[in-house]
Amino acid sequence: MAFYSSVSAAALEQLNLPLYERIRINIQTRLVEQGWDPAQAIPTEQMLAQEYQVSIGTIRKAIERLVQEGLLYKAQGRGTFIRQPDFKDSLLRFFRYRDQEGKQTIPTGVVKSIKKVAPIKTINNHLKLADHMELIQLRRLRLVGSNVVLSEQIWLPESKFAPLLRFAPHEFGNLLYPFYYQHCGQFILSAKETLSFTSEQEDEDLNAHQGDLLVNIERIAYNLENQPVEYRVSLGQPENFKYELRIT
Repeated sequence: MAFYSSVSAAALEQLNLPLYERIRINIQTRLVEQGWDPAQAIPTEQMLAQEYQVSIGTIRKAIERLVQEGLLYKAQGRGTFIRQPDFKDSLLRFFRYRDQEGKQTIPTGVVKSIKKVAPIKTINNHLKLADHMELIQLRRLRLVGSNVVLSEQIWLPESKFAPLLRFAPHEFGNLLYPFYYQHCGQFILSAKETLSFTSEQEDEDLNAHQGDLLVNIERIAYNLENQPVEYRVSLGQPENFKYELRIT
């Protein structure tokens, strides 16, 4: 059987797992190592069966497990793809924004600044980094038209995201997570968000002063290896806040 990643066949053999499980682990490792473009379908089950020199049934079991775990999804008639979570909808769970015509809209992201910063103990703890490890800090605004509706601070491990320092703020796209993957090989698979209110933050972009009430959303984002790789704080005005939950 041929394996194509840093997980060796010998190491997988020692796990004493069924063959399809060993192949599942191997394919997942290839996903972590940027084996495939998320915009393109992964190789077909027949092609993978030939690569791994096993039956299509064995490959199908491995792929189905990755689908169940949320790493892959199947598109009828198109193939199997790496699942890319749609994080833009998380904003709409908490905020409702409308343009000048009154239509609901999703804010545009604009990076204001990026720099390397010294370790910050609380941030390093969130990212499970050693106390001495440096960080990258981004300041980012979310705009509806020319109005700032969210002000964000984002921290990343410098060890994983150093290539971002080569880019000027205006070179970042509207969406950060594809940019992370393209330039740093860090694929964001999941995130945990916590919402609270604060009156202790000053923010000139939101025209907020000490004592003004703001909505505070903290996000920790995880890569394919379930490592925390982004800590984000988003601040917004309460008048845009609306929490919606459907109970069935």
